[in-house]
Amino acid sequence: MTRRPADSPIKIALAKVKNAWEAFINKPAVAKTLALAVIAWSVVCGTLLKLWQAFISLPVIAKTAEWIMRQLKRLPFYDKAAAIAAAVLSRRKLYLRFLAINLALLIVASPLIVIYGPFSNIKRTVVGAIVTSRHPQYITWLLSEAQIRKIVGDEVDVAKLRQQVLQFTKREDDTLRLVNISSSRFQGYLLEVPDPTRVKAATARDIQEKGDTVSTIALTNNAIAAINAGGFHDPQGTGTGRLPYGVIISEGKFLVGGDITDPVQVIGLTKSGVLMAGTYTANEMKAMNLAEGVTFGPPLIINGKKLITEGDGGWGIAPRTAIGQRQDGTILLLVIDGRQPGYSLGATLLDVQNILYEQGAYNAANLDGGSSTTLFYNGKVVNRPADMLGERMIPTAFIVK
Repeated sequence: MTRRPADSPIKIALAKVKNAWEAFINKPAVAKTLALAVIAWSVVCGTLLKLWQAFISLPVIAKTAEWIMRQLKRLPFYDKAAAIAAAVLSRRKLYLRFLAINLALLIVASPLIVIYGPFSNIKRTVVGAIVTSRHPQYITWLLSEAQIRKIVGDEVDVAKLRQQVLQFTKREDDTLRLVNISSSRFQGYLLEVPDPTRVKAATARDIQEKGDTVSTIALTNNAIAAINAGGFHDPQGTGTGRLPYGVIISEGKFLVGGDITDPVQVIGLTKSGVLMAGTYTANEMKAMNLAEGVTFGPPLIINGKKLITEGDGGWGIAPRTAIGQRQDGTILLLVIDGRQPGYSLGATLLDVQNILYEQGAYNAANLDGGSSTTLFYNGKVVNRPADMLGERMIPTAFIVK
C-alpha cells in the first residue's frame, strides 16, 4: 500500500486562501454588491456609448472633424509629427502593453466569470436581475432556458395554490395612509387603502399602439393614487408599454384574454374587493366574480403563509411593485426604488414578501417592477422611478378612485 505524500506548505496555504476567498465571495451581501456593480457598469457603459454615437453622428460634428483634419494636413510638419507619433506608439513599453491586454481580457471575461464561474450567489443575483430587466433577451445569448431556471431557482407552483376567499365587512373609510419603507439597502413607500372596492384596474388610452405613464393613467381616470400593474412584451427594449400579455379585466369585462383556455397567472380583485392571486382559467375568473385583474406574479403570501421559504426568490435585486391585503380588507400598495446607488439599490422578492407580511398582509403578490415601478399619489409621483427618462410607459395600472 503506497502512502500518499503530504501536501507542501505552499499548497496548503493556497488551498486555505482559495477557501477563504470562496467563502467571502459567496456571502449574500458581497455577491449582491458585486452583482450591482456589474449591472451599474454595463448600464453606464451602454449609456455612454449611445451618447457618443449620437454625438459623433451629428452632421455638424462630422463636418467639424473633417475640417479640422484638413487644416492639420496643411501644416508643414504634419507628416513628420504623424510619423513620430506612430513610432512612439509602436515602441511603447512592454509592461504597458501587458497591462492593456490584461485589462481588455478582464473586461471581456468578467461577464463569463460571473455567469459560468463557481460563485453561485453572484450568478443567481446577476441572472435574476437581467431576467427581470428591460432587456431579458440578453441573457439568452449565453444561457438556455433550462440553465436560467436552474440558476434562479424554481418558482412556487402557483397552479396548485388555491387561496381562501376572505370574508370581511366593507368599511366606509375614504382615508389613505402613505408609509415610508426604509432599510440600509432600499427606500420605498406603502399606501394603505382601507376600502378595497376603490381599487380598480385601468389601462393606457390605446394599449394596442403604446402605453401611458402611471401619472397619465391616473389623471385620465380621475384617480387619487395609482401603481403600475401587469406585464407586457418589450422585445426590443424600447419601453413603449404596448403588447400586454395574459389577461386584463376592468369592471368585470375582459379587455384582453377573454378567449384564453389555458390557465394564466392573475392578480386582481373580486366585485366585493377580495384580492385574488394565482393561476386560473378565464372561466374560473368569471366564476369567482373577478372584476379587476392583470397578469403577473408570483404570489408571495397566500392564506397568511409566506411562499418563499428558501433563497431570496431568484429574481435578484431590482425596483419592485407589489400588492397585498390584510384580513380586514385593507389593500396595501408597495413600491421599492432601486438601481440608484447612494439612494436605493433595490429589493429581492423575499424582501417584498417580508415587508408585506410585517405590514399584516394575508394575501400578497408581486407586480411588474424594474423601470416600471411607480407610485402616483395626490397629483404627483412620490417615488423615484429607475428609468433615466423618468416614468416608463406601461399598459396597465391599479388605480384608487
